[in-house]
Amino acid sequence: MQYPSVQGSQGPTPAPQEIEVGVEVDGSTRIRCLLDPDWGSVMCFRIAPGELSIYLGVVTGPDTPTPNLHLVSEHSWRFPTPEMREAFRQSVLDLYRRWSADR
Repeated sequence: MQYPSVQGSQGPTPAPQEIEVGVEVDGSTRIRCLLDPDWGSVMCFRIAPGELSIYLGVVTGPDTPTPNLHLVSEHSWRFPTPEMREAFRQSVLDLYRRWSADR
């Protein structure tokens, strides 16, 4: 039995939404920030030369007054101080706000 194409029955696939929120740079390491519109969060990935990208964590509720930074605990790159962690969270929020203002 042959099934009709799902795409054919539902019409053309919509263009993908632009989800690149921004990139933070720390020396040769980049932190790529991508919006997850389904969950309303910004995912962060560490990208270093010659290495696979590593999922760092997510900023949830970027549109709320109290967004939270959730970092995975099992990765080799950590923030040495709580102040650096907060500065990173704030910079991701700034990237998100600039991105949403340009939309």
